Amino acid sequence: MPKPPGKTNSFSKFVPNMEGSTITLPAALTATTSRDLLRECRRTLKNGPLCLDGSSLERMDYSGDAFFALLADLSEKTGNKLTLAHFNEEIKAQLRALKKEKIPEKPKHGYNSTLEAIGAKTIVVAKGFAEVFILLNMCIYWMICGPFDKGRSKFGGTAKQVYMLGTEATGICFLMVALICFTMALQSSFMLKAVGGGIYLASGLGYLIFAEISPLLTTIILAGRSGSSIAAEIANMSVCEEIKAIKTMAISPVQYLVVPRFIAMTICTPILSFCAAIAGCLAGFLIAFFFFDISFANYFQSIRDGIPPILFLKSTVKSVVFGWLVTLISCNKGLNAEGGAEAVGLATTSSVVISISAIIIADCAFSFIFY
Repeated sequence: MPKPPGKTNSFSKFVPNMEGSTITLPAALTATTSRDLLRECRRTLKNGPLCLDGSSLERMDYSGDAFFALLADLSEKTGNKLTLAHFNEEIKAQLRALKKEKIPEKPKHGYNSTLEAIGAKTIVVAKGFAEVFILLNMCIYWMICGPFDKGRSKFGGTAKQVYMLGTEATGICFLMVALICFTMALQSSFMLKAVGGGIYLASGLGYLIFAEISPLLTTIILAGRSGSSIAAEIANMSVCEEIKAIKTMAISPVQYLVVPRFIAMTICTPILSFCAAIAGCLAGFLIAFFFFDISFANYFQSIRDGIPPILFLKSTVKSVVFGWLVTLISCNKGLNAEGGAEAVGLATTSSVVISISAIIIADCAFSFIFY
């Protein structure tokens, strides 16, 4: 029976009214008997008023409660009157106890002005910076001071993480860097050939590969492959409350989960970056050989003459820092994941996006510092 909007629905009025269609209810209203009956009552109530005769109804379970609640809701929406007649006192008392509560709407996080929105985003970014910085300090503590802590628990897993995060990513890193370098060499060759500067292809390409392409592209690939794996694994543990279980056993989640991955990425990233740079130089040699008829010995001699030794150190520093960003951001997103399966997906997605953005921003900063 219809109620004014915004008020609580209660089955408290029983006014006999034989206008419209009348349906007699069975002796028992259960899950078995209410399904087909509900379908018939809903079809009738959509077309006009409905009177439910409860003279035969003696008992009903939770399915009966849902039966009357759904019909009352449909009566409100259609405006057709729902009448309950000839119910015994026990059923009336049970129906009076039924209430339909409105589910509160989810609050909208709106901002009153653009300045307020910018301030809110700035606070979120600053909080993320602080969390990553604290995580970095904790990792450095457990790497340097942890071995001298006699009360600490000894955990392994670093070698396993080196294999999972670094070794298994070797193929895709080599392939992507080689293809990018091959494409760059091919496009550069047309301009160099036009101005007669083919001899500079090897030195220019080698400098660009070791200084920029290899550390940047390798860590971006690792952010998409290994970083997402780290975030998803730790986020799933957070959602399943395994992190709380680790804390209950007086074990630091940073020591147990973050430090092995931090050490593994510190080892893997510079090695992968250097090896990928070699693969890129070999891909560039194909263009130098077929377009400019440069021999293998002359090609690598030009690379050697065009790259100062300090560049290898700069490239290594960039690779290590980029690897730290990927690991810390991914672990931080995983540790702070809350909710269900959706939280795991959000943590994984945001870790990849933020990691790649942080790598590019850091690369711009290093360009001003190193070059």
